[in-house]
Amino acid sequence: MLSEIEAISGSFDGIVSKNEHVQAAKRLAQQAALLGSHMLIIGEQGTEKERFAAAVHAASARAASALVELDCFYLSGTLIEEMLFGRQVEKELQPLMRSCTAGTLFIQQVGALPLVAQSRIVHACQTGRLTLDSGDELEFRCKLIATSTEELGPAVEDRQFRADLHRMLEQTVIWLPPLRHRKEDVPLLVHKFINEFGASLGKPLNSISDEAMNALVHYPWPGNVRELRTVIGRCAMLAKGEMILLDHLPKSIQRARKIKNVPVQDENAFSLAIVEKRHIQKVLDYTGWHKVRSARILGIDRSTLYDKIRRYNLVNPADRIAEPAST
Repeated sequence: MLSEIEAISGSFDGIVSKNEHVQAAKRLAQQAALLGSHMLIIGEQGTEKERFAAAVHAASARAASALVELDCFYLSGTLIEEMLFGRQVEKELQPLMRSCTAGTLFIQQVGALPLVAQSRIVHACQTGRLTLDSGDELEFRCKLIATSTEELGPAVEDRQFRADLHRMLEQTVIWLPPLRHRKEDVPLLVHKFINEFGASLGKPLNSISDEAMNALVHYPWPGNVRELRTVIGRCAMLAKGEMILLDHLPKSIQRARKIKNVPVQDENAFSLAIVEKRHIQKVLDYTGWHKVRSARILGIDRSTLYDKIRRYNLVNPADRIAEPAST
């Protein structure tokens, strides 16, 4: 299933950031591209995992071969196997595994990959031979790049993900922080997207007001870079002149600017339960809601963390849907 990655420039130059963690991720990804190792990219939805995958492929020795994407999120297990190995696939379509025998297979949401498919992929990678459902046997020199929004360790422990595939992907692990933890990048990305949409729309758009930028910087961005790009795209369509104004932003972002830094007056604000709730929320937000890392930082086991999330009714900001832009 080729999709969003088709439109992404395969270059690390397209990944703009001042954030030290993103810069470290770029360096590691560049090294992994040269070594040709398998890779796991972990990050919330919208954190540019697709752009990293395209850049790794373009910088690797396999750049002249196919980069083939499979997004497991919206597909049933049966359909995933059919698309990969060709069982009952339409005659005019090739199985994805045939298309990337010497290239790169990019698997999004790899945790949803069926166990049987996991086993067949591991076998092909380890033996260098791929057997399709048609009976064809091919030489297989493909490298894997997989993404996940969470660590796969718990799924391995629960036997929902194969340990051998996990070990393969752990040759290189890239962590991408959420945009709310790299606020210094918001102005960079905003100006990048303004230039992109100004050019594509044929508008003289080239700037943004201080009020609008301030609102964008202070918004928590549950949809991360992807959401920011969508917002700037809508603003670019609404803008009449050269500048994006505060009124062009969605009301949810404007409200976030107005209510930030409101002091807490409740005398119960410093109760032990409230302090614990806030501390757990901060740790979860810091790790991008990766439960295993959060539990490790908090010094509790995973089941205790789940209990506290339910007790305090904690909500991952990425699960909230951003309000559409005003018209």
